[in-house]
Amino acid sequence: MRRTSRLVLLAGVFLAALVFVVVLFLQGGGGPGTGTAQPTPTAPVNLPTVVASVDIPLGTVITADMVTTRTLDVANREAGALGDTSQAVGKIVATNIAAGGQVTTRDFLTRDVELTVPAGHRGLAVAVNELSGVAKLVTTGDNVDVIITFNIDVTSVLEDGTVAPVGDITAHSTKMVLQDIQVIGKLDQYVPPAEGQTTPAQPGYVGGFPGGTRLLVLAVTPQQAEVLAYSRFLNAQNDFNNGSTVIDLVLRSPEDAGIVETTTGVILSTLIEEYGVLPPEVVIAPFPTEQP
Repeated sequence: MRRTSRLVLLAGVFLAALVFVVVLFLQGGGGPGTGTAQPTPTAPVNLPTVVASVDIPLGTVITADMVTTRTLDVANREAGALGDTSQAVGKIVATNIAAGGQVTTRDFLTRDVELTVPAGHRGLAVAVNELSGVAKLVTTGDNVDVIITFNIDVTSVLEDGTVAPVGDITAHSTKMVLQDIQVIGKLDQYVPPAEGQTTPAQPGYVGGFPGGTRLLVLAVTPQQAEVLAYSRFLNAQNDFNNGSTVIDLVLRSPEDAGIVETTTGVILSTLIEEYGVLPPEVVIAPFPTEQP
């Protein structure tokens, strides 16, 4: 029995060693010097390339029928060439592309801020800060109402028909002039031009853009653009205490889309008559007399 046990044990060891050698042989491709080298993959010589089917003028939004693909030798493909028409459809070209010309990533209009102006609208920027921009919570995609507060010089018509200001008196008037306006872009930090370049425009602020200023691009109709541009111009001419204008944005609920409310606007008499604000009183103070 002992001799038989030893034979069985030796047979098991032999079989295990044989299996190990077979595994090594299969993994090594037949062992050292017996296998064939795996072929090295080569780069494709020809690749699909997007080309223009028709002349595409500057500023055109590319549609599917304007582009197609051709198989070109890689040596003839331009830098940034596209391989599928889906990469071009819907984009705006920043150059003229002739029919048959390759469409590349360099041909597309790029901006520091991605911006899409809805059809029938115009994009117009307004400057806001933490207060007028709802504490910086207003962002791209939001809908807002626009409130404008004017400082208006009080004038009177003289006997000869001329209009003259009444001293240094100004009157304030606040009105929600635009409603349900969509924000289509924003720029959180504005970098002014370098020294020697043209001074930047001042949309609503004297002396450029102070700290905390953001630029928001609103989608407005042509008529709404005129209202905002005029208000912004007034605001850029003077500070608030000298006849300027303040533009405030009011954040709307998404559930109020398309709803327009009728507002009356507010002047000082509105606050006095409808909200019980006490009117200002003139206090006559005696001038001190000179002591002998």
